Amino acid sequence: MRSTLRFTIVAGALLLTLPLARTDDAATADDKKGKKLDVFWTSPEAANVRLRSVALLPGATYDNDLKAEKEIEASWGAPARTTTYRWLFSTMTKDLLRRSFGSDSILTVVRKSILKDGRVDSLTARALCNALHTSAVLSIRADQWAQIEMEWNQTGKPSTTVGLKAALVDSLGRLLWTASGTETGEGPMHNADSGTLGVKSSGLSTEPVTGQGGAPAFEEVLSPIFTRWIANFPTPPAASPATPGGN
Repeated sequence: MRSTLRFTIVAGALLLTLPLARTDDAATADDKKGKKLDVFWTSPEAANVRLRSVALLPGATYDNDLKAEKEIEASWGAPARTTTYRWLFSTMTKDLLRRSFGSDSILTVVRKSILKDGRVDSLTARALCNALHTSAVLSIRADQWAQIEMEWNQTGKPSTTVGLKAALVDSLGRLLWTASGTETGEGPMHNADSGTLGVKSSGLSTEPVTGQGGAPAFEEVLSPIFTRWIANFPTPPAASPATPGGN
Protein backbone atom coordinates (compact mmCIF):
# COMPACT_ATOMS: atom_id res chain seq x y z
CA MET A 1 0.00 0.00 0.00
CA ARG A 2 1.45 3.35 -1.03
CA SER A 3 0.23 6.27 1.02
CA THR A 4 0.69 9.95 0.24
CA LEU A 5 -0.22 11.68 3.49
CA ARG A 6 0.75 15.34 3.41
CA PHE A 7 -0.79 16.45 6.68
CA THR A 8 -3.58 15.46 9.04
CA ILE A 9 -4.99 17.53 11.89
CA VAL A 10 -6.70 15.53 14.61
CA ALA A 11 -10.36 16.18 15.27
CA GLY A 12 -9.73 17.82 18.61
CA ALA A 13 -7.45 20.41 17.06
CA LEU A 14 -10.04 21.17 14.42
CA LEU A 15 -12.69 21.79 17.04
CA LEU A 16 -10.48 24.35 18.72
CA THR A 17 -10.50 26.43 15.54
CA LEU A 18 -14.29 26.59 15.26
CA PRO A 19 -15.88 29.88 16.32
CA LEU A 20 -17.79 29.99 19.57
CA ALA A 21 -21.41 30.32 18.57
CA ARG A 22 -24.91 29.42 19.63
CA THR A 23 -25.69 25.83 18.76
CA ASP A 24 -28.87 26.85 16.91
CA ASP A 25 -26.71 28.76 14.40
CA ALA A 26 -24.85 25.58 13.42
CA ALA A 27 -25.84 23.21 10.65
CA THR A 28 -24.46 19.92 9.36
CA ALA A 29 -24.43 18.02 6.10
CA ASP A 30 -24.72 14.24 6.37
CA ASP A 31 -24.37 11.48 3.81
CA LYS A 32 -27.09 8.91 3.07
CA LYS A 33 -25.93 6.74 5.96
CA GLY A 34 -26.14 9.63 8.44
CA LYS A 35 -22.38 10.13 8.64
CA LYS A 36 -21.49 13.76 9.32
CA LEU A 37 -19.61 15.27 6.37
CA ASP A 38 -19.60 19.01 7.09
CA VAL A 39 -20.23 21.47 9.90
CA PHE A 40 -21.44 24.98 9.02
CA TRP A 41 -21.79 28.05 11.21
CA THR A 42 -23.53 31.25 10.11
CA SER A 43 -23.51 34.47 12.09
CA PRO A 44 -26.95 35.90 12.93
CA GLU A 45 -25.67 39.14 11.36
CA ALA A 46 -25.18 37.49 7.96
CA ALA A 47 -28.88 37.73 7.09
CA ASN A 48 -28.71 41.53 7.20
CA VAL A 49 -25.37 42.06 5.46
CA ARG A 50 -25.71 42.82 1.78
CA LEU A 51 -22.51 41.48 0.28
CA ARG A 52 -21.90 42.16 -3.38
CA SER A 53 -18.44 40.77 -3.99
CA VAL A 54 -16.10 38.21 -2.43
CA ALA A 55 -12.36 37.71 -2.93
CA LEU A 56 -10.99 34.18 -2.67
CA LEU A 57 -7.70 34.28 -0.79
CA PRO A 58 -4.84 31.94 -1.75
CA GLY A 59 -5.36 28.39 -0.49
CA ALA A 60 -3.32 27.45 2.58
CA THR A 61 -1.59 24.15 3.36
CA TYR A 62 0.62 23.32 6.33
CA ASP A 63 3.47 22.05 4.15
CA ASN A 64 3.25 24.86 1.56
CA ASP A 65 2.13 22.40 -1.11
CA LEU A 66 1.70 24.74 -4.08
CA LYS A 67 0.05 22.08 -6.25
CA ALA A 68 -2.54 21.28 -3.59
CA GLU A 69 -3.25 24.97 -3.01
CA LYS A 70 -3.80 25.58 -6.72
CA GLU A 71 -6.15 22.58 -6.91
CA ILE A 72 -8.21 23.98 -4.03
CA GLU A 73 -8.40 27.44 -5.62
CA ALA A 74 -9.31 26.09 -9.06
CA SER A 75 -11.95 23.69 -7.73
CA TRP A 76 -13.78 26.47 -5.88
CA GLY A 77 -14.32 28.39 -9.13
CA ALA A 78 -17.12 26.40 -10.78
CA PRO A 79 -19.48 26.19 -7.77
CA ALA A 80 -18.73 29.81 -6.80
CA ARG A 81 -19.88 31.03 -10.21
CA THR A 82 -23.36 29.68 -9.49
CA THR A 83 -23.82 32.38 -6.82
CA THR A 84 -24.91 35.97 -7.43
CA TYR A 85 -21.71 37.44 -6.03
CA ARG A 86 -18.97 39.06 -8.06
CA TRP A 87 -15.90 36.93 -7.37
CA LEU A 88 -12.24 37.80 -7.39
CA PHE A 89 -10.40 34.51 -7.69
CA SER A 90 -6.99 33.84 -6.18
CA THR A 91 -4.76 34.77 -9.13
CA MET A 92 -6.33 38.22 -9.39
CA THR A 93 -6.43 38.53 -5.60
CA LYS A 94 -2.70 37.87 -5.30
CA ASP A 95 -1.83 40.32 -8.10
CA LEU A 96 -3.94 43.12 -6.63
CA LEU A 97 -2.56 42.60 -3.12
CA ARG A 98 1.02 42.70 -4.39
CA ARG A 99 0.32 45.99 -6.17
CA SER A 100 -1.52 47.51 -3.22
CA PHE A 101 1.05 46.55 -0.56
CA GLY A 102 4.14 46.67 -2.75
CA SER A 103 5.43 43.16 -1.99
CA ASP A 104 4.52 39.57 -1.12
CA SER A 105 4.70 40.33 2.60
CA ILE A 106 0.92 40.71 2.89
CA LEU A 107 0.48 37.21 1.42
CA THR A 108 2.80 35.85 4.11
CA VAL A 109 0.74 37.56 6.81
CA VAL A 110 -2.48 36.18 5.33
CA ARG A 111 -1.10 32.63 5.13
CA LYS A 112 0.14 32.64 8.72
CA SER A 113 -3.21 33.90 9.98
CA ILE A 114 -5.19 31.27 8.08
CA LEU A 115 -2.93 28.43 9.20
CA LYS A 116 -3.08 29.58 12.82
CA ASP A 117 -6.76 30.52 13.19
CA GLY A 118 -8.50 29.20 10.08
CA ARG A 119 -9.33 32.78 9.01
CA VAL A 120 -7.85 36.26 8.68
CA ASP A 121 -8.35 38.50 11.70
CA SER A 122 -10.67 41.50 11.68
CA LEU A 123 -8.03 44.16 11.06
CA THR A 124 -6.43 42.20 8.23
CA ALA A 125 -9.84 41.52 6.65
CA ARG A 126 -10.61 45.25 6.61
CA ALA A 127 -7.29 46.05 4.96
CA LEU A 128 -7.73 43.28 2.38
CA CYS A 129 -11.28 44.28 1.45
CA ASN A 130 -10.22 47.91 1.14
CA ALA A 131 -7.33 47.00 -1.17
CA LEU A 132 -9.43 44.58 -3.25
CA HIS A 133 -12.62 46.70 -3.25
CA THR A 134 -14.70 43.72 -2.18
CA SER A 135 -17.38 43.15 0.45
CA ALA A 136 -15.66 40.14 2.00
CA VAL A 137 -12.78 37.69 1.77
CA LEU A 138 -12.98 33.89 1.84
CA SER A 139 -10.16 31.70 3.10
CA ILE A 140 -9.79 27.92 2.60
CA ARG A 141 -7.30 25.81 4.53
CA ALA A 142 -6.47 22.14 3.96
CA ASP A 143 -6.24 20.14 7.18
CA GLN A 144 -6.04 16.74 5.52
CA TRP A 145 -4.68 15.82 2.09
CA ALA A 146 -4.11 12.09 1.66
CA GLN A 147 -4.03 9.51 -1.11
CA ILE A 148 -3.70 5.74 -0.72
CA GLU A 149 -2.79 3.49 -3.65
CA MET A 150 -2.78 -0.33 -3.62
CA GLU A 151 0.41 -2.22 -4.38
CA TRP A 152 0.21 -4.69 -7.25
CA ASN A 153 -0.06 -7.65 -4.85
CA GLN A 154 -2.67 -6.14 -2.51
CA THR A 155 -6.45 -6.34 -2.48
CA GLY A 156 -8.42 -3.27 -1.48
CA LYS A 157 -9.76 0.06 -2.66
CA PRO A 158 -7.45 2.99 -3.33
CA SER A 159 -8.76 6.26 -1.89
CA THR A 160 -8.29 10.02 -1.78
CA THR A 161 -9.29 12.11 1.25
CA VAL A 162 -9.42 15.87 1.81
CA GLY A 163 -10.32 17.77 4.97
CA LEU A 164 -10.91 21.52 4.66
CA LYS A 165 -11.89 24.58 6.67
CA ALA A 166 -13.26 27.84 5.21
CA ALA A 167 -14.15 31.22 6.70
CA LEU A 168 -15.92 34.29 5.30
CA VAL A 169 -15.03 37.66 6.87
CA ASP A 170 -16.57 40.93 5.68
CA SER A 171 -15.07 44.39 5.17
CA LEU A 172 -15.97 45.40 8.74
CA GLY A 173 -14.02 42.45 10.11
CA ARG A 174 -17.09 40.39 11.05
CA LEU A 175 -16.91 36.60 10.84
CA LEU A 176 -20.05 35.72 8.87
CA TRP A 177 -19.71 32.05 7.97
CA THR A 178 -17.48 29.03 8.49
CA ALA A 179 -17.43 25.53 7.04
CA SER A 180 -15.37 22.48 7.86
CA GLY A 181 -15.63 18.98 6.52
CA THR A 182 -14.09 16.00 4.81
CA GLU A 183 -14.66 14.03 1.65
CA THR A 184 -13.27 10.64 0.65
CA GLY A 185 -13.40 9.20 -2.83
CA GLU A 186 -12.66 5.54 -3.53
CA GLY A 187 -11.30 3.97 -6.67
CA PRO A 188 -12.32 0.56 -8.01
CA MET A 189 -11.52 -2.57 -6.04
CA HIS A 190 -7.95 -3.68 -6.65
CA ASN A 191 -7.60 -7.45 -6.82
CA ALA A 192 -4.22 -8.97 -5.98
CA ASP A 193 -5.09 -12.05 -8.09
CA SER A 194 -5.85 -10.12 -11.28
CA GLY A 195 -2.43 -10.75 -12.79
CA THR A 196 -0.04 -8.31 -14.39
CA LEU A 197 0.20 -6.75 -17.84
CA GLY A 198 3.90 -6.06 -17.69
CA VAL A 199 6.48 -4.17 -15.70
CA LYS A 200 7.65 -0.58 -15.45
CA SER A 201 11.05 0.68 -14.46
CA SER A 202 11.35 2.75 -11.29
CA GLY A 203 14.93 3.80 -10.67
CA LEU A 204 17.02 0.68 -10.09
CA SER A 205 14.00 -1.60 -9.68
CA THR A 206 11.01 -2.73 -11.68
CA GLU A 207 7.36 -2.76 -10.65
CA PRO A 208 4.53 -4.92 -12.03
CA VAL A 209 1.75 -3.14 -13.95
CA THR A 210 -1.77 -4.49 -13.37
CA GLY A 211 -3.89 -2.13 -15.46
CA GLN A 212 -6.33 -1.65 -12.56
CA GLY A 213 -7.69 1.75 -11.55
CA GLY A 214 -6.10 3.95 -8.92
CA ALA A 215 -7.25 6.52 -6.39
CA PRO A 216 -9.44 9.40 -7.62
CA ALA A 217 -7.72 12.67 -8.50
CA PHE A 218 -7.93 15.35 -5.80
CA GLU A 219 -10.11 17.59 -7.97
CA GLU A 220 -12.70 14.80 -8.18
CA VAL A 221 -12.91 14.74 -4.39
CA LEU A 222 -12.92 18.53 -4.00
CA SER A 223 -15.91 18.95 -6.33
CA PRO A 224 -18.60 17.33 -4.11
CA ILE A 225 -17.45 19.03 -0.90
CA PHE A 226 -17.44 22.46 -2.54
CA THR A 227 -20.86 21.79 -4.11
CA ARG A 228 -22.24 21.12 -0.62
CA TRP A 229 -20.55 24.22 0.77
CA ILE A 230 -21.91 26.54 -1.90
CA ALA A 231 -25.41 25.23 -1.15
CA ASN A 232 -24.89 26.44 2.44
CA PHE A 233 -23.06 29.67 1.55
CA PRO A 234 -24.73 32.91 2.76
CA THR A 235 -27.11 34.44 0.21
CA PRO A 236 -27.80 38.16 -0.16
CA PRO A 237 -30.95 39.42 1.58
CA ALA A 238 -33.84 39.72 -0.88
CA ALA A 239 -34.73 43.38 -1.05
CA SER A 240 -33.49 45.07 2.06
CA PRO A 241 -31.52 48.31 2.50
CA ALA A 242 -27.78 47.84 2.19
CA THR A 243 -25.81 47.70 5.39
CA PRO A 244 -22.13 48.60 5.79
CA GLY A 245 -19.81 45.98 4.36
CA GLY A 246 -20.62 45.83 0.68
CA ASN A 247 -18.63 46.75 -2.43
